[in-house]
Formats: sequence, C-alpha cells, structure tokens
Amino acid sequence: MAPSDRRTTVLPETVAVAALGCADLLYTAYLLAAGTANEGNPMMRAVLTATGPIGLITAKTVLLVGPLAVAEWARTYHEATVRVLLRLVVVAYPALWLWGMARINRWL
Repeated sequence: MAPSDRRTTVLPETVAVAALGCADLLYTAYLLAAGTANEGNPMMRAVLTATGPIGLITAKTVLLVGPLAVAEWARTYHEATVRVLLRLVVVAYPALWLWGMARINRWL
C-alpha cells in the first residue's frame, strides 16, 4: 500500500472485524425480533433489559466502532502491531461467538 493510501483507507483487518460485528448485531437483532433467542452476553443482556432494543444496538455499535477507530488511529504509530492484534480479533471473535452459542444451546 502506498504511503498516501494509508491515511485514506482502513485496514482490511478493520473491515473484517467490522463485518463480523455487524453480522453478530444483525443476527442478534433478527433472533430477538423473532422471539427465538435472548442476548447471550450478560453485559449486553443488562443493556437490553435496561434500554430495550435501540439501546442494545447503540451499545453494540459504540463498542464495535470505538475500538476500531482507536485501532485505525494507533496504526499511524504501530501498523504492524495493530495488524497482528486485529488478526487475532478476526480469529477470536467468531471462536468466542461459537463457544457462546454452544454453551447457550447446550451443544457442549
């Protein structure tokens, strides 16, 4: 990537994490609207109980976008480190999501 491109585009790893987070949010919203599931994350379940679906969507969005914005800012100082950390998130996010689904649905 040319040096000028670094300032105007986001890392592919950032896009991947954002896509995972959006997929998680959309799937959760669908299941909640269909009445076939509850929020599996205890912290987000408390947010849902206290603020309803709009609060849950807002909280999940802020907790996704905020760290990604920080990562994009930090890459101007340590791009290699940020790339490694985002790649770990790309692996850990679906792994933890699947583990949580397995626990909730008693697959384990």
